[in-house]
This record gives sequence, C-alpha cells and structure tokens, in this order.
Amino acid sequence: MTLFETIFFIFLLSSLRPSRSAEICRISCGVQSIRFPFRLHNQPDRCGYPRFNLSCKNQAQTVLSIPFSGDFDVVNIDYMFQNIWINDPDYCALRRLLQGLNLSGTPFALLYPQSFTFFNCSTASSTELPDAKYISCLSGRNYSVLAIPADRLDLSTSLSTSCSVIATVLVPISWTGWSNPGNGIMLTWNEPNCLFCESRAGNCMFKSDTGLDVGCSNGFTNGLSRRSRYGLMFGVGIPILFILGLVIYLRRKADNYDLQHPNSRGALPDSIRPRSRLDAAAKGLDGKTIEAYPVTLVGESRRLPRPNDNTCPICLGEYQAKETLRTIPDCEHYFHADCIDEWLKLNAACPLCRNTLEPFALTVS
Repeated sequence: MTLFETIFFIFLLSSLRPSRSAEICRISCGVQSIRFPFRLHNQPDRCGYPRFNLSCKNQAQTVLSIPFSGDFDVVNIDYMFQNIWINDPDYCALRRLLQGLNLSGTPFALLYPQSFTFFNCSTASSTELPDAKYISCLSGRNYSVLAIPADRLDLSTSLSTSCSVIATVLVPISWTGWSNPGNGIMLTWNEPNCLFCESRAGNCMFKSDTGLDVGCSNGFTNGLSRRSRYGLMFGVGIPILFILGLVIYLRRKADNYDLQHPNSRGALPDSIRPRSRLDAAAKGLDGKTIEAYPVTLVGESRRLPRPNDNTCPICLGEYQAKETLRTIPDCEHYFHADCIDEWLKLNAACPLCRNTLEPFALTVS
C-alpha cells in the first residue's frame, strides 16, 4: 500500500466513526432487534432518541411503557416504515383502548385510526348485524360487546333495546382492514425521520455527541471541518487521479495484449463469478432458491415451532389450520408461504431480523 493510499484510508475510517457507535448500541431482546431510535433502559442515552425507551423482560420479551396507560408487549418494530406493533399482555388490546390509551406523552400515534362505537348487548342476536364487530375478549356468557364504525351508526337502530353504548374510541385499522382485536395495536412515529437512511440500509443515529440532529452513517458524514475537507480534496484527490490514470493506461495495455493473444487468459465461468451482497439483496432470490426453503403445514391442533409466534409478521394474520408456513434456514423465522415468497422475490433479506441471505451459497436440487 502506498503512502497516499494509507492517508486516504485513515481519513475514510475517521469519517465513518458513527458506524462503530451504531454497532455498540445495537442489541437484541429475544428475537426483537433493538436499535436507533429505540434503546433499552440500561443502554447509554445517546443510543436512542428521547422517549423511545424500552425494557427487556426476562431477556425474552420487549416491553414499551406508555405513561398513564401501563405496559405493552412489543410484537415487532418496523424500522423501514417507522411502525411499532404492541399488544396487551392479556391479548385484549381493545380493553386498553376503552380504558383510555393516552399517547400525549409519547412520540407515537395510532396507525390509520378510525372511530368505533362500542355497545354492550344482553342478546346474542345483535351479533348478526353487517359491519358489527363481535369483540370476544370483552364479551361474557350472558352478554356480547359489539363495535360499529362511527360513520355507520345508522346500524344501531337495528340493535335491540337491550344494547347500551359503552364508549366511542379511535381504533387503529391496518391497510388489510379490521383485524382480530387480540392481534394488538399498531403505532407509528414521524420524528426522528430515518426513512431515507433505512431505505439505503444505513445506520440512522445522532450526527454528533450533542444535540438531536440525526444523520446516516452509510457514507461520509459532516463531521469534518471545511479546512479538513479541502485538505482531503487536494491531498488525496490529486494522487487518486494520478493512480486512476495509471490504472486506465495499464488496462488498455492489457486489453491490447488480449487482442493479440486471445488464448492467453481464460474467462471465469459464470458459476464461479463473484456477486455482490448488495446486488443479491436488491434483486431478491430466484424461484428455485425460495422453493428450497423448508415448509410446514399447520395441523388441526395449530401447534407451531415457536408457540409464542402465532401471527405472520408480514400480513399480521394469525396462523390457521391447514395453512402452509415457510422457514428461512439462516435465522429460523417463519411466515405464511405466500407472504414470504413474494417478499423474497424482491428482497434477499429476512423481513423480521433483516439478515441478508446468500443465494449463491445455497445448494438447490
């Protein structure tokens, strides 16, 4: 390595200092990856953004504490779209909403909120109304709790006189529509905005040791002074141009030699030509590779490889009997086969832990 190359790599490593900090702050609680803007309570303050504190219960369950509303289990964090999926520990999230979910002291908001009016009915016939949602976790042997969209309260005229209004609250409705109330609550956040950084597979984090300005460690940061940047430009740029010109000259000499001696070198076969991890992740996996991943048919007993993972992290739907699940061997996460097949065609990475897969290292029969 020449002197100029050594100087260049020293500047490069110093400018990428935030990447090392990001690795120090990255931690897991069970299967959930914890990274910026979130942090665990026992991590340094600069590992996360203010009010994004989490705790790890028994080294297995990630917990989000909401002021005045209590603790919620964290099911999944989607850093790409800035959503967090939480659930009531007793799997009745709607009870927590009716009790009054106060998000005013948090950076979060309900995802796609829609107003619903809840009714307590002493007769079971009311559950047959169209658009009326039966809430099993709030209902009892002699009464039923129903939820009707606030913009369809005309349906309430069909309710029996035994039905009384409980309350009208906002309920988060995902893009797939109303989901089982036991599936939890979807929240989102806007600040800090790490969408651009996440889309580049970078590490979103603070730009400096003070302040709340957020940057991305994927590439050079603004940590160098103007004088240092000019010094880097003239001290390293000119030698690099010289080296680049020398490489082009030698390349042309080699091409001319190959034209005169066509059999002097053999081309590498396509089967052993190296591929970039980024290219693989960008293009996704081919159909044969995806089909090689193991599948599991959910039986009538609905016994799962991991009993606590009873919902697909992609569509958020609960696994049902006779459904086909597919497992990613690298991390042993499983999903609906249809959901993960479509994902892997576009992204060669696990949607849950974001580990990049190596399609060229797999042996497909």
